[in-house]
Amino acid sequence: MKNTPTARESAAVWLPVGALRPNPRNPRAHGAEVARLARTIVRTTWGAPIIAQASTHRIIGGHGRLDAAKLIIAGIEVDGIARGGPEHLFDRSAPGPGLVPVRLVDVSDAEADAMTLADNARALQGNDDAASVVAMATAAFERDAPTMADMGYAAADLDALVKSAGDAVLAAAPTTGVAVTDHDAEWEGMPEFNNPNECHRKVIVSLGSAEDVADFFRLIGQEFTDKTKSIWHPYKEQRDLEGKRWESGG
Repeated sequence: MKNTPTARESAAVWLPVGALRPNPRNPRAHGAEVARLARTIVRTTWGAPIIAQASTHRIIGGHGRLDAAKLIIAGIEVDGIARGGPEHLFDRSAPGPGLVPVRLVDVSDAEADAMTLADNARALQGNDDAASVVAMATAAFERDAPTMADMGYAAADLDALVKSAGDAVLAAAPTTGVAVTDHDAEWEGMPEFNNPNECHRKVIVSLGSAEDVADFFRLIGQEFTDKTKSIWHPYKEQRDLEGKRWESGG
């Protein structure tokens, strides 16, 4: 019969960084990404706890987070501001400065090594959906936000993800009885499309009541209906597309 885990084994405890021992056989090598992780932790908060062997405090999972914590305690520049230091609180709920959350597990050395290998094993990891990554990144942050850049999701990275997602959709399209268009080839030799109605900037305005809506449109001098979804300011005549139909050239 398996023993029921104690509270110490199932919940995280707060320990000073110096109480944890890195595993000298850890297969994951860390480098410049540790500084990026440290900046991300400072901008947000500490996330998952470090996993360590209860009897030795030897790390099973979280070597990169431990290295990042050491950088923060030593002091680190984040967005042009000196942050961290010995008095840094890694989380608002931390009982004191310099303490990190650790989950201590009662396992043998062999089991600890197996857990470390599993933590780094690509065969046990899923694949990120490119479209979902782009949607999440762009919904929460501005393009090229420092936080996203440190995570490897800078503007160029997101653009590459968008392209790969599009290529993946084309590659996965059924070929039996369905014509798959090579859109790049389709537009070769065509003139560049210039949209005269391209806007300079879009701003979302939240209006709390029907009275606020009416007051807003009165202030900008435009009419609206219950179906109004977007406007130009100053007012611009919209093309009447009612009844028009698009036809393919094939």
